[in-house]
Amino acid sequence: MKENNLAYNREYKDIPDSPLLKNMTNQRTAGGVMIKAGKNKKIKVNIPAKESRSAVAKARRNTVLSVVLLSAMAFLVLFRALMITSGYEKLEAKNAELEQVISENQKIQFKIDQMLDLKNIENIAKNTYNMGEPTKAQTIYINLDQTEEVKKVRQSSGIFQAIKDFFGGIVEYFA
Repeated sequence: MKENNLAYNREYKDIPDSPLLKNMTNQRTAGGVMIKAGKNKKIKVNIPAKESRSAVAKARRNTVLSVVLLSAMAFLVLFRALMITSGYEKLEAKNAELEQVISENQKIQFKIDQMLDLKNIENIAKNTYNMGEPTKAQTIYINLDQTEEVKKVRQSSGIFQAIKDFFGGIVEYFA
């Protein structure tokens, strides 16, 4: 007969198969399974303690390890997704900031181009600084006639000539 409890899923040959036993409830004890057979009757089925405890312990340990491993993997996946999402948010913020700076630069460049317009400069000179067109009386001509001369610089021929020129320059300075 197979037990209802999956932890004790095995056949026991020493328990007779009868309709009375099918209606009984099973209780686990330290040494095996107690089967109630009526009001005061109990039948104990001995299962070797080492075998049953080690099988149950292995099953529990494997279950706990599986749950911990799956939890760790799920945590890592969620953590990585969180890091990617935060990176995208930072990137979006930087791109928005870049677009704002570019638009400000375009506005400033447009204002600079307006200020450098020759008509604008002329208007500012006339209206702000009360400047006008120069008259013929204000025009002054400068004569830039220069004669073209070539001067030849003498070259020193050696170290002795350089020393002689040096001392000659000192003598001329004091004389």
